[in-house]
Amino acid sequence: MATSPSNASNVVLINPSPTADARGINETSVWPPVGLGIMAAVLEGKGYQPTLIDANVERLMVVEVLARIPQGVVLVGISLNSFTYNFVQQLCAGLRELHPAVAIVLGGPLPSADPELVLRNFPCTMVVRGEGEFAIVKILQNVLAGARASDGVPGGAWLDLDTGELRMAPVERIQDLDSLPFPAYHLLPPLSRYKSRSRKRPIAPMITSRGCAYGCSFCSKDIFQRKVTFRSAENVLEEIDLLVKRYGVRQLDILDDNFAMNKDRMAAILDGLIARNYGLAINLNVGIRSEGLTREVFQKMKQAGVFKVAFGIESADPRVLELCQKKLRLDVLERAIALAKEMGMVVYGFFIIGLPGEDEEAFYRTLSFAKRVRLDIANFCIAVPFVGTELYRQVEAKGRFLLDTTRDLNVGFYSGQVFFEYPGMTKEDVLRRYKIAYRTFYTPWQQIRQVLGMRSFAEFSWFVQTAWVVLKNILATSFAKPQPRN
Repeated sequence: MATSPSNASNVVLINPSPTADARGINETSVWPPVGLGIMAAVLEGKGYQPTLIDANVERLMVVEVLARIPQGVVLVGISLNSFTYNFVQQLCAGLRELHPAVAIVLGGPLPSADPELVLRNFPCTMVVRGEGEFAIVKILQNVLAGARASDGVPGGAWLDLDTGELRMAPVERIQDLDSLPFPAYHLLPPLSRYKSRSRKRPIAPMITSRGCAYGCSFCSKDIFQRKVTFRSAENVLEEIDLLVKRYGVRQLDILDDNFAMNKDRMAAILDGLIARNYGLAINLNVGIRSEGLTREVFQKMKQAGVFKVAFGIESADPRVLELCQKKLRLDVLERAIALAKEMGMVVYGFFIIGLPGEDEEAFYRTLSFAKRVRLDIANFCIAVPFVGTELYRQVEAKGRFLLDTTRDLNVGFYSGQVFFEYPGMTKEDVLRRYKIAYRTFYTPWQQIRQVLGMRSFAEFSWFVQTAWVVLKNILATSFAKPQPRN
């Protein structure tokens, strides 16, 4: 069979939706699937014409996604995480029935963390661990040439047809991120359909680096280890120019694990934004480290349009931080929070309740810290031991799973669901602390202060929807019937 790109319209990339019964998943922040968008752009650059389906933002059911798959499709790539397990499993089964010869490739967090689990539970051809931009091109070329889909694919994993044993090719990191094209937003729904806490609309996400240099137990390091790769400031600014001029973007949500890790690069990006004077609102949504964030850095952020910063705190108890391998100096963090608030920025703190080592004293120390530093938003979630993380291994060795977090995971961080018990910490302990945290932190005055700080109707609407997500799940856990212990 010819390998000419002229046959390229038969490759489809899919961003799935959580299953219909999923709860506790943040539906108020929905971004375009940037990774799949870059993969589609890479395929276009090779002369192919991919189809990109975002079932998440469109809230498509499996049958609706299947109806959009063109006849003659030869390759379908699907992103998979624990929350979309059931949806993707049903989707793969439907694809096998309607398109028996199609090559089905799964990528994303779960295939990267546990490829064998995925290969033995999904009717797929293979999985890709780690970055998929170059892998998807090689797979398509193999399929069009009549070769085995997995031949020579970096990060590929598959089951041997003769023995049934797992086979894996080494993961190869993409060193030059500037060599990648910008996401193919023209293949997705309009950016106006996506949402987050927005001062201005439409919004667009940006990922300017990949990987994290730290070793927190609740995050997987199996693929990227602790190596971070960066896009150059010039490349980032070029994409911003495109987003503003072609798509009318007015807010950027930066989704790096730590945008502030390389201070010189961050300063160059901020200087470029200041010089362009686009008037963008900048949301540092995921979290930044507090080390090296001086008054001058925050002043530059403010001048560039940064209106919100977030810090991954997890706990304010030294022993819990040590057990979860979170390298954090609370005194440095407290000063960074004070400087951000001095600049008038909205400041978030992310906390995890139920980490190993948390007792009553540790919990109240964390809650006291959140109140003392006067965070605008304290985001409390319950610890989830995802497969592939050190936390998962800790629970496996010393604790007890209450839910199988490798599959059938239809509850998210904000569901009020407890996923495991650990020595000295019961399910009831974690649930009680979760409810106390929200009830104590979000006093009526705190909520009024939040509303007074809003600068757009969209921002207010986001706040109301987010508050409702948390409230309804706290109420659900309050009235739920107790489950018998195993």
